[in-house]
Amino acid sequence: MEMDFLWSFQSAWITKLLVIILIVQMLLTVWLYTKMAKSRFAAVKEGLITRDDYKVVGNEPEQAAIFTRALANQFELPVLFYAVVITGMAIGVSSWITVMLAFLFVLARIVHAREMVGENQVMKRRAMFINSMRVFLLLMAELLISTLIII
Repeated sequence: MEMDFLWSFQSAWITKLLVIILIVQMLLTVWLYTKMAKSRFAAVKEGLITRDDYKVVGNEPEQAAIFTRALANQFELPVLFYAVVITGMAIGVSSWITVMLAFLFVLARIVHAREMVGENQVMKRRAMFINSMRVFLLLMAELLISTLIII
């Protein structure tokens, strides 16, 4: 097939780049854990909430709640992203298209997270989420098409 080069050309590099991209997504999650912890410590130090209030979080100060929600976002759509990328790698159908789409997805998630913990304009954030969802859907379609062509 004339498009075989997408899957066979430098496949070791495809795998390496995908691992790096996955790690960048994981680092985003770790960064948000750190920001959430700092925000929670600051809220306790300022007397806005007590340590015991974190046994069941429900009345968290807004600034801390934003980081908590941003972190929770990393265990929603990105979990499906991990599944798609790792599945493609496991069955050997990852291509340069996979790398490009995975990179765009993680970039979109970084931009979305920065907006959420920054200006946090809901409609702007929504548009950013929709962009990352579109990239994810393309990535999922690429996995399906590659699976049907290769296997």
